[in-house]
Amino acid sequence: MLRNHALFTLAIMVCWSTGFCFDSGDLVGSNSDFFAQQPPLQIAQSDDEWGVASTTPKVEELTVGYKSPSHAVLYSLLLPGLGEIYVGDSRTKAVGFLAAEVGIWSTFIFFKKLEDWKRDDYIGLAVVYADVDPSGKEDLFYDMVGFYDSRDDYNKKSRDYSRASPFYPETPEWDWQWQDGDYRKQYRDLKNDSKAAKRNANFTLGAAALNRAISMIFAWRSARGHNRNLADEFSRFNLEIIPDSYSNSIGVRVEYTGTF
Repeated sequence: MLRNHALFTLAIMVCWSTGFCFDSGDLVGSNSDFFAQQPPLQIAQSDDEWGVASTTPKVEELTVGYKSPSHAVLYSLLLPGLGEIYVGDSRTKAVGFLAAEVGIWSTFIFFKKLEDWKRDDYIGLAVVYADVDPSGKEDLFYDMVGFYDSRDDYNKKSRDYSRASPFYPETPEWDWQWQDGDYRKQYRDLKNDSKAAKRNANFTLGAAALNRAISMIFAWRSARGHNRNLADEFSRFNLEIIPDSYSNSIGVRVEYTGTF
């Protein structure tokens, strides 16, 4: 008998705590305050509803100091070091990337100018000492000028080795004749220097691409690290059970705040 009474009492308490009981007057009388029906569980909609201030930082509250990793990467793509300046955490790195960029493009300009200077020198040498007409000539023509003493020498020997080689007409604008073999050797040296300067200029373009790639990686990492440091608990779950004395109800709030 006592066991059945205890089980019945426990069932009534569980039903009352969860809010699924029938009207308490149907069970023990309408004047009972102990078994008065309670409102069901409520999920809190805001801090103001419960009158409790949350200590968990919201993402909106952190946007004042938030730095977009994608923006940092884009800025570094446009100009290495600019992404680090945007984040504001790596001034030394930013100066290093900017200085490297200035040095790379200065070197590129130097080698392009050197290429043009050497080209002008070997063409001028061919005009003076081989009677070359420079108008309308391509690089292949100038290559042949450096390997053969004259146009006739080229036409004869090149046809013996390869029928695919171009044949230059026997007209004055395609004619050349070196006065001395030393001039032809000097011409070839100048032409090789021009080609070397062109290769070095292309290498600097690769260095510029590498400088951008490294700056983009550092800017992305700096932006993410900056955002993680905005708050000690930027990304976490928060579970709170809050009683409300005004409506005699219990609320459960589950929050997740984070950044990606």
